[in-house]
Amino acid sequence: MKSDKVEYIRFDDLKTGILMGDKPYILAHGDFNSLQEVRTPLGQIELLNQLSEQLRYNSGSVAAPGMKWEAIKKCSEQIRPFFIDLDALPENVDHIEVFLNPSELALLPFELLLNKKEEPHFVLNDGKQLVLTRNFRRAEPATFEIPKNPRILFVHTKPDHKNFMGLPFPDVPHKNHAQSLRYALRHWDIDNRLTVLANPDFDTFSQTVLEAEAKNNPFTHIHILAHGSMLFDPKRPQNFEYGIAFHSNLPKEAPYKPTSTREIKLLFESMETLPYLVNYMICDGANFTNGTKSDKNPVQATFEAGVPVVIGSQFPLSMDGSNLITKELYKRLLRGGDIRNILGGIRTKLYGEKPAEHHDWISLVSYVNLPDNYEFQLLLQKLESQLVILNSIRNKARRENTDTLPSKDDFIRAKVQIEESIADLSAQVQEIEHQKSKEFAFLENSGLLGSAYKRLAEIEFKEFCILGSETQSKQIQYLQEAKKWYKIAADRNLSHHWSSIQYISLCSILEGGLIKEEYDYWNAARLAALTEIELNTANGKKSVWAHGTLLELYLLTSSERPNESKKKIMENIKHLVSHAKSRKKPEAIASTKFQILRYLEWWGSTDFKIPEQLLAKDSKFLNLILKQLCI
Repeated sequence: MKSDKVEYIRFDDLKTGILMGDKPYILAHGDFNSLQEVRTPLGQIELLNQLSEQLRYNSGSVAAPGMKWEAIKKCSEQIRPFFIDLDALPENVDHIEVFLNPSELALLPFELLLNKKEEPHFVLNDGKQLVLTRNFRRAEPATFEIPKNPRILFVHTKPDHKNFMGLPFPDVPHKNHAQSLRYALRHWDIDNRLTVLANPDFDTFSQTVLEAEAKNNPFTHIHILAHGSMLFDPKRPQNFEYGIAFHSNLPKEAPYKPTSTREIKLLFESMETLPYLVNYMICDGANFTNGTKSDKNPVQATFEAGVPVVIGSQFPLSMDGSNLITKELYKRLLRGGDIRNILGGIRTKLYGEKPAEHHDWISLVSYVNLPDNYEFQLLLQKLESQLVILNSIRNKARRENTDTLPSKDDFIRAKVQIEESIADLSAQVQEIEHQKSKEFAFLENSGLLGSAYKRLAEIEFKEFCILGSETQSKQIQYLQEAKKWYKIAADRNLSHHWSSIQYISLCSILEGGLIKEEYDYWNAARLAALTEIELNTANGKKSVWAHGTLLELYLLTSSERPNESKKKIMENIKHLVSHAKSRKKPEAIASTKFQILRYLEWWGSTDFKIPEQLLAKDSKFLNLILKQLCI
């Protein structure tokens, strides 16, 4: 994804400030920092007066559709000269990252900018999606890793008290949100991946978050469905803000006080392991109305505390809008989707599925701070997601209940996702193949391409087993592609024992073994694995994956002393299981188990050519290995 940077600069304190008309700022645009002076088009009071009545959903102040659209057009015309010329963007730019360092500029709803056809710039137009995300300048670049194993905390709350207008809080659509989250997690163990807090007070919410972190099992995503509520102290009227309406344990007749932004800020600042994403499905959760406060709203405070992706609403958000955002966000995010593309797609849907006079597409605001290697991390997450889906299909296929068996649609979706990853990986490999500085990335991507093709072949095999589809030729085709990419990775670096053993394995099942001129691959893989174990031992570190390589190498050698090979295999299983448990790497055991199952249930058939003398063909011994891996 090609990003373009837009940054606003001024002197004095950046954390507080009032939006004033005709105030000068420096606008920096692009990597070459083209600088120009721009002036604010209008002041804070004028902007709020224009939009406050128009961008509300409550029946007492909702505007007539025509009036609302006229207000949107007027605001767009006012803001446009203050922003870059979006019509002059290069064709390959599809993401605008705007750095709103002067905090008062966050009040400007850049998300509503319209093009010359009076269509929103940041929705899909003529087949092109332009995405806008917000950011602040930081001292350190982002360094987080996308979580491979999601743990989502879903909080929904509705106080029994009345709001600041003296009205009861409406119900929130928590069932819709729960359904969307469960659907997105359907390939995981939902009970271990989703925690739901129903109507908690803020202390309960905080305690839940901090206890999970203390147990070294922090939440990766926090999803809050609640009402925004004005926090107003008559003794300090200057400190008004929009807070979060958590449940209160005070008597109903007692005055209700929402949770303040400062309380939210202190919670996230106290955490060492922050979530990857916090989603505030809260009206006015990103409202920047009070420019005198440094902590203006929950979205801004959470983002400044260091959470990489924070989503919220700068104006009221309809319940239908919150349902759509939740459904689209998590189902795409958890299968390795780019958060920028996801947000662009959501804004387009919000605009397209509602009458244009509705404003959820304007309310949606996102603060995003991504690391330089984000797109490479996405590839890894996609592959991890595909492995989860593949495991889900494996597990369903083993159940006796035929109602839970995967359907044709399940297989189609799985194949489409893997094919998307193959396309992404192929493009990256082609780009960096001859760049010496990116040799490591090339090796990783080549190996991952091999894995993607092998998974695609396994999906075809599972479809053959469950639905009876004729997929044998496709299985062979994809395994041949996998073999090619594993060989490329192995040839570039023979110490990369994981690529070598995968190549040796596929040569054994497709051609009956290595040709004579390639016998050195086996010796090189063994030496690389033993060297890794020796170096790790010298550094007081226990090896895990290297033992898996050795285990499989001995399965694939035609030794004259099979009992000796069996003994070595059992020794490596013992080390693999022990070290994986001590280093908390259960995926190493699971991965080895699935590889053994491939030999036993898939590659041992007459469609493949594993020589009879190899232990990889000995089903009784393979079952013994599986028992040892389950200890």
